[in-house]
Amino acid sequence: MSANLQDLWIFSKNGLPLVDFSEEDAPNPAILGALFSSIQTFCNEVSGTDLQSFIMHDCKFSLLSALEGHVIIVCKTESIQKEKKIKKFFNVIVKIFEETFTIKDIITWNGDSSFFDDFRNKLNLYFKMCEM
Repeated sequence: MSANLQDLWIFSKNGLPLVDFSEEDAPNPAILGALFSSIQTFCNEVSGTDLQSFIMHDCKFSLLSALEGHVIIVCKTESIQKEKKIKKFFNVIVKIFEETFTIKDIITWNGDSSFFDDFRNKLNLYFKMCEM
């Protein structure tokens, strides 16, 4: 994982955990998926737009939709992390994800986590390159 990102989760729009890059002591991804999906749905219903980020204690959670809203990408950073850096990482993550998967891939996914191995490898390579 990059020094700028503490945790990264990718969920279906319904909150189903797809893939994560998180610490072992991170909260249950299923609970987080339900939370972030609910927050996105609520914000969209109330304001017509997606929530972009929120701060909880000393952590900043940034959210971004991908694949025409079928996927929610969430990253956790320190609350002092600059928005510009977060957006830079997000743009790369979304690009890699959307080049690797289609909406149909996500909708028809059978729950086998190895389906995301290629994406995980590409993202790990990107994070290693960022550390150079």
